[in-house]
Amino acid sequence: MRRAFTLIEVIIAIIILAVLSAMIVPRLTRTLKAEHENAVEKMCDLLSMYAFRDATSPQQIALWQDPETGWLTLLIKDRDPSATSEDGDHSKYEWVADRRMTPVALPRGMELTELSVDGVDVSGTDWLIPTVPGGGRPSVAMHLISGSIDTVLRLDSNSVTPVRVDAGSPPIQAREAVDLDQYGTRGEKW
Repeated sequence: MRRAFTLIEVIIAIIILAVLSAMIVPRLTRTLKAEHENAVEKMCDLLSMYAFRDATSPQQIALWQDPETGWLTLLIKDRDPSATSEDGDHSKYEWVADRRMTPVALPRGMELTELSVDGVDVSGTDWLIPTVPGGGRPSVAMHLISGSIDTVLRLDSNSVTPVRVDAGSPPIQAREAVDLDQYGTRGEKW
């Protein structure tokens, strides 16, 4: 009666496992990279909506990271009719999640390593970046890192779309402000 595998059976089993892993591993890494790219695109959409809502809405807007879940959310400051302020006359304003924008959850293996607001580094996971009604919007820079992505998303205070700068690519030059009262449509001085 035979009790063990022969050397040839073991070699054939190893070859079959090697061929299967050679077919599966690249697909898994492509899926992970696509998931991380999708998260970066969602972050770009979140920053764009932050800028758009600030430009078009009379309400105060903010970006917030939930410290419990790590999700990044767009908030609006809205009246809560059921609550009253300290003076008892007016309804109280509260930050509530924007129903039109889905919170962004960073996938496993991706993290927000650096965050700066108007050039000042923000630490921790419990932060809020509000706009100032009538006073403008702060510039925001987020550094996202994963095994396949190392990118910085930068939303300037006067821009409505974030700029993506990947590691290893040349930095994008900032736009130069032009006084339109001083220059004509073709760049000639008036």
